[in-house]
Amino acid sequence: MKPRLIAHRGASLVAPENTFEAANAALDLGADIIELDVRESADGVLYVLHDRTVDRTTDGAGLLELMHSADIDALDAGRWFAPEFCSAKVPRLDAFLDNLRARGAGAYVEVKWCNPDTLAGILRETRMMEHSFAFAHKPEMAIGLASAAPDLRTSTLLSVARNVSVARSLYRADFIELEQAECTDAVVRAARAVGLEIIGYSESSTPAVFKCFADTHVDYINLDHLEVALKVLGENP
Repeated sequence: MKPRLIAHRGASLVAPENTFEAANAALDLGADIIELDVRESADGVLYVLHDRTVDRTTDGAGLLELMHSADIDALDAGRWFAPEFCSAKVPRLDAFLDNLRARGAGAYVEVKWCNPDTLAGILRETRMMEHSFAFAHKPEMAIGLASAAPDLRTSTLLSVARNVSVARSLYRADFIELEQAECTDAVVRAARAVGLEIIGYSESSTPAVFKCFADTHVDYINLDHLEVALKVLGENP
């Protein structure tokens, strides 16, 4: 079976990352799941944004956590990428997940920093809990999310856990994310032995990377270069 494709921040090479436009473009191209980042405003609204500040991907400046939602909603989140995206906004998480559900897509949620109870509530309200899995690099977020949403499947990185057994026993992960160099036969066999699903991760545009992931039968590929992966997988049924 071919791996399912996770578009890292959406189709971020053809549309501004972490926007509706990037998500829809990725799904139109053939992605199965959208990877997204979650942060919280000063007044408790959850947004889809990678950086701690809005500086890089909007026409505003400052820490999102110090901003009111009304000011975040007014930002232009697309002109920095190309003039035709000047109507793009920083998405509120609930609306973003509603859009994914309507399109039959899954979500890979990277929890940057937010109230885990709020996140769990939104996943349930949008009926996306069973269609999502999450990763939190900060231990506080991982612990909080495990308490708030014990039914949410989670992932960890091999670079964080170091060993597959630790990913399962200590991190209670359901998925392990591997870069190409980590995707060895020994690691893959160990992951399968403890029931972990495998995510290959690469920012590369090199076809050989995606062929490696296909040959080692990973379950998912988290990527930027969606069209390259689709071409490789089409040539390697």
